[in-house]
Amino acid sequence: MTKDEVAKLVELVASRLADKGGGGTWLPTPTRPEPPGDPTPGMLPVWAGAAQTLPDVAPVRRPAGIARHRPEYPALVTAARQAAAARGASPLPAGSAAGAERAATQRTRREVKIGVSNRHLHVSARDFEALFGKGKSPMVRRPISQPGQYAAAESVAVVGPKGRIEDVRIVGPARGATQLEVSPADARVLGITAPVRLSGRLEGSAGGVALEGPAGKVQLASGVIIAQRHLHVAPADGKTLGVADGDKVAVECGPAGRRATLHDVLVRLGPGHATELHLDLDEANAAQVRTGDTAVIVAASRGAPAGKRRPLLTERDVAQIAARGDTLAVGGPYLVTPAARDRAKALGIWRDEM
Repeated sequence: MTKDEVAKLVELVASRLADKGGGGTWLPTPTRPEPPGDPTPGMLPVWAGAAQTLPDVAPVRRPAGIARHRPEYPALVTAARQAAAARGASPLPAGSAAGAERAATQRTRREVKIGVSNRHLHVSARDFEALFGKGKSPMVRRPISQPGQYAAAESVAVVGPKGRIEDVRIVGPARGATQLEVSPADARVLGITAPVRLSGRLEGSAGGVALEGPAGKVQLASGVIIAQRHLHVAPADGKTLGVADGDKVAVECGPAGRRATLHDVLVRLGPGHATELHLDLDEANAAQVRTGDTAVIVAASRGAPAGKRRPLLTERDVAQIAARGDTLAVGGPYLVTPAARDRAKALGIWRDEM
């Protein structure tokens, strides 16, 4: 064949290859593969890496009955949105100590009964005899909520620089030192300035009032206090309520539309206590509650054990505190690592003041 014939043959073959099948191309034009049809609403497409579960990437052996590493994507989205809107639990993995305590806290509302404490007098045996006569001792009128204590049949009048209050009830049995507990309104009636003190701690307490009984008078140079709001807790209830002796808690109480939160409620836990929140008459009236109503513990801060160093809180401790529904604050009876403080702020349980 001549060169011209060879050239025509090559041209004919190339033409046939380029026009194979009547107008189609011999080699298809490269195209990017299209993903499968539209994914289910709320679910990532199967070809997306984020939609793959851990076993898809690295299969693991899991004992029977153990939950998946994480829930399906739609359930995770729904749970996260409900938690953000405060309508559901956090979708964090269960199984940790924090998760277990969080679940227990959500199942159990930390409710306590309220006892409204009116003005009353704890009196020493010596002062009782001065008021009611030699050899006399308080007579039981009725038991009260705290074990071994009772409202006595006897009462006294209290006279201050500006006013007088009749029929102040004596609470027995007799104590080592006489102590008069009044409300702020009572202190104004008497014309004195009484400090807020825990019952039994009379350092710096007020005086300047006289007690009048049928047999005589007793002048008090000290011993008058406004009782600090406190929560008596029986040992059996301490774990359920998540509190220890010396803690301070915040409680929420009152009717709908007038709910009030009371802070700095001191916890007194021990065998001589029955679980009950004690408020004076002024506090009870302000919150519109009465004896027998219910309050809910909404936050707590740990008290430092006497004579011991403040505990160091880590991120794990913060997670457990958040699971109980408690808070942390600057100046609390603990030391907080920087990472734990950042964790507390992220969880919304850090307060900048006590």
